[in-house]
Amino acid sequence: MNNLLNTISFSGMTDLIRKEWVTTQNMIKPVAKQLYITSSIAKGNGNTKRYDEVDTQTYAKIKKEAEAVSKASVGIGYNVTMTKKRIGMEIDITQEMRDENRYPEVGSLITNLTHFCPQRIELDATHRLTFGTATSYTDMDGETVSTVGGDSLAIFSAVHTLKYSSLTWNNIVTGAPVFSRGGLEAAELISTTDILSNFGERRVITFNTIITGDDPTTVNAVKQFLGSTSDVDQNNSGVMNIYQNKYKHLILPQLATTATGAVDSTKRKYWFLASLGMGMNGLQAYYGEWEAPNMKPTGGNMENPHTDVWSYGTRAGYGFVFVSGRGIIGSFPTSS
Repeated sequence: MNNLLNTISFSGMTDLIRKEWVTTQNMIKPVAKQLYITSSIAKGNGNTKRYDEVDTQTYAKIKKEAEAVSKASVGIGYNVTMTKKRIGMEIDITQEMRDENRYPEVGSLITNLTHFCPQRIELDATHRLTFGTATSYTDMDGETVSTVGGDSLAIFSAVHTLKYSSLTWNNIVTGAPVFSRGGLEAAELISTTDILSNFGERRVITFNTIITGDDPTTVNAVKQFLGSTSDVDQNNSGVMNIYQNKYKHLILPQLATTATGAVDSTKRKYWFLASLGMGMNGLQAYYGEWEAPNMKPTGGNMENPHTDVWSYGTRAGYGFVFVSGRGIIGSFPTSS
């Protein structure tokens, strides 16, 4: 392992022996940003951005003859502040390696850094669900990452509070069932009872997506459930499956991982019911992008004039926040 591409550490690329080079397996395809509403943040706007809820009462009140009509209450709900995180990666290459390398295609592969930032953003985006029952976690850089909504509780909680009401609401499936018809119906029940305004009045969110990791048993159960032409709990071929194509299925390959991206099999059965792609009418989770993933140029100030070493670099700046856990319901069965 070396971050300096030189003829000593990588002599196999410059010696007399001809070789065939084989790369390792492909990396995952980033998909987790589908959970979030993307917000582009222009330069000159600081390193934080605040997102606020706003609510009004729901129902008109009686207007009696010659009496004043009731005034509606309007209130600012909870808020969260997103803070920019900047990431990057570099690799150095010597003049000798640039001149003497027999395998330019391998050198190009090694110095192609386009995957580093998108893969890290994917991991961070997914971990808001992976660690969603906690109020924070420590990431691979040793930094504390907040996973709370505007009510200062974890994204997933059975006792979410409301700004202008003493009622609480829940977005965790009781009993942590693995994915099944019964588990899904329990999540659907929550979607009809626990979507409330900050005044404690019912609201409606359209849930359209089932989210899982890539655990084969769970993935296959969801695909069979949504794709069957007859009721999945019946042997009768003529019985209609009311869930056929009712939901989309989003698979997050990094869901069952540790903070460093290593496999964590205890979380492989996690699943969620969510409202995605609905803008302000769905899940209020935001991805703020200050700096899109980009490559730093070689040469110029990326070249050391004393050592003739070029530095290849990549950078990105972004943040993630959940204003509220409304719009997503989770089940967290523990696996061995």
